[in-house]
Amino acid sequence: MADVDPERELSWLRRVRELTLRLGTEQDLERLLPVILDSAIELAQAERGYLVRVTRNEEGKAKIKVVAARGFDGEALRSNKSDVSRTVVERVLSSADDEGGDGDGLVTTREEDADVLDATSVANRRIRSIACVPMRLRGEVRGVLYIDHRFMTNAFVPSDLGYLRVFADQAALVMETAELAEERSQTSSRLREAREELTRLQRLTEEPAPTVDRPAHLRYGEMIGSSPVMAKLYASIEQGARSWAPVLIVGESGTGKQSVARELHRRGDRPQAPFVSESCAALEDERMEGALFGHVAGAQPGAEHAREGLLRQAGRGTLVLDEVAELPLRLQAKLLRVLQEGEVRPVGSDETFPVECRVLATTRHDLRSLVAEGRFREDLYYRLDVLRIDVPPLRLRLEDVPILAEHFASQEGRPLRLTPRALHLLVSYSWPGNVRELRNEVRRLCALDAREISAQQLSPEVRAGRGVSKATGNLAGKTLAEVERELVQSALEATDGNKAQAARQLGVPRSTLYSLIKRHGLD
Repeated sequence: MADVDPERELSWLRRVRELTLRLGTEQDLERLLPVILDSAIELAQAERGYLVRVTRNEEGKAKIKVVAARGFDGEALRSNKSDVSRTVVERVLSSADDEGGDGDGLVTTREEDADVLDATSVANRRIRSIACVPMRLRGEVRGVLYIDHRFMTNAFVPSDLGYLRVFADQAALVMETAELAEERSQTSSRLREAREELTRLQRLTEEPAPTVDRPAHLRYGEMIGSSPVMAKLYASIEQGARSWAPVLIVGESGTGKQSVARELHRRGDRPQAPFVSESCAALEDERMEGALFGHVAGAQPGAEHAREGLLRQAGRGTLVLDEVAELPLRLQAKLLRVLQEGEVRPVGSDETFPVECRVLATTRHDLRSLVAEGRFREDLYYRLDVLRIDVPPLRLRLEDVPILAEHFASQEGRPLRLTPRALHLLVSYSWPGNVRELRNEVRRLCALDAREISAQQLSPEVRAGRGVSKATGNLAGKTLAEVERELVQSALEATDGNKAQAARQLGVPRSTLYSLIKRHGLD
């Protein structure tokens, strides 16, 4: 791979993340298409952009249709098929098919692509630079993102393709999300009309309308919960599973970040592929390097046999880097290069091997703060934080405590009967250890083999009841951030601004409280 300008690379990474976040807020397909193209033009500093949708007939022949066209100033351009070189689009589609859906696209500054500038459809329009990448979703090419420049030679360089591909894949995902939202809206409208018609007919026959209780979404894979914050988490997982971009899973210890990673894998398009997970805090620096990147025999102390490495063991599946903030800076640099180049060189080897797995990273830390402190590479942060999933702490979904406790008791093979006071204490405790702490508490209670659990049989910490803010009384309709802010604000008010006391009341370390205060602007 050609040398990459670090400043240009960092600028691209920042823009990709900012623009994909912007795309995620727009769910109207008609408004979304120009936003995608304006973002791509801004990202690449192109003159014009075209979005091409790709469909295939029964024989598998591609049919292309330009669905949007924009100029650098946001001006809508004429958007018919003749605006885009079919030669360029067909080469990109052919490359994607040849590589099993992973073709990297076309850029006219690359030697093997430079000849397209001589194509009649390109030469007649006097185009000097072209970049074109496939828009992939679950291994299928859904479209093509085509940008060009008529006045600047070498406007795009080969290293730009990787970032354009990430952006194009995210654009394909948000387009599908918008289409699904539109379908849901139409379905809801038809359902509402059907219900109104049913009510009208029932009134005519003077029969009472049947009522159907909508079952709560108690279980999602191995996760349990029907609270609003969990419904938002399930929706985030569904969206993330439709993409093959890296995901950063953020949450406190014990919230179930590994469960989220497993659901992303199970609900993706390669559930039968390997699922590999490794804790970045579990191994020493040298052992982690060999475990992650592989090594030849004798390359390290204790390396008696060659090792393939987790990046290759994951194949076309999923690799989870648990607590990625613990990865040493030296290995962060090496991981960044692997993610950028798509290939890995084992320790002690001169040979490189392709890397095709999807990378998920989990962390309980605020990586942006670690970047500011120089403890985490900024460029790697942007590489990993393409999609983000925030896993809520248990204190923000206390209404799920009873069903979680019942589930954990069933795993122990025992019923869990609680006195009203004991149940009240369970759902009033802030659970600083989150779901993991609740699971251990239930296991201990089941081991008592009591006919009914009283308040006095709960652990001292639960009986002491580290206070939970009254802000949790009504979670309906509130976002995770809103509930979290109310919790922190209420705790600070109850303790007259004493942060140590507020942290104890919330059941979190003071460092976590300081981060929450800063995040929500409460300082």
